Amino acid sequence: MRIAIVIVVLATLALGALGIAQSDHSWPLAPESLVSLGLFGLALIAGMGVLLLLVTLVAHQGRQQRSLLDSLDAQRRQQRSLETAQLMRHFVHQAEALLEKDSLDPNKRSVQRCLAVDALRGNTGRGDPNYHRLGRLFEWLADEADEAKGDGARTRLIDPVLRQYAEIAEQLCRIGEADKERLSAFMRFQPHPPKANDAVAQ
Repeated sequence: MRIAIVIVVLATLALGALGIAQSDHSWPLAPESLVSLGLFGLALIAGMGVLLLLVTLVAHQGRQQRSLLDSLDAQRRQQRSLETAQLMRHFVHQAEALLEKDSLDPNKRSVQRCLAVDALRGNTGRGDPNYHRLGRLFEWLADEADEAKGDGARTRLIDPVLRQYAEIAEQLCRIGEADKERLSAFMRFQPHPPKANDAVAQ
């Protein structure tokens, strides 16, 4: 806005100087010339005032619009974060429900050991539909994590859940119930990536 004000003032001064230079008034000025120059000066000042007022109004309107857009963007981010938090709670509920099914995990929390044994035996899965459902659920969460890249608020909500289930996700990949590439969001949280030599040694 300051630049616009300076431009208006300089343009007004330049126009006034040009008008005086183009006039054929002789010096000293006659009373009639003084009147015409006075009217010319008043017209320039009035025009400059109108332009400065327009510049101020436009700048103020621009600030208000930016503030409104920032407010709307903040509301959208907040709403998206609330939705993500709800989705994370729903995911955890669904995942725990699958992990606690007797058909999937008779000992309630031994699913990781069971999956590891099956993978080391070279099985491609236990044939239990719950594993397939769990794999699809994890792939959905990985897609959500990929979509949230660049959104710090959503990422902070999703990453703890990824860490919590990273080991189970890796085991699901090992028995072919999930696509490792699709679960890359989980895989980056693996503390000790599995090695082929370790599996053979066991």
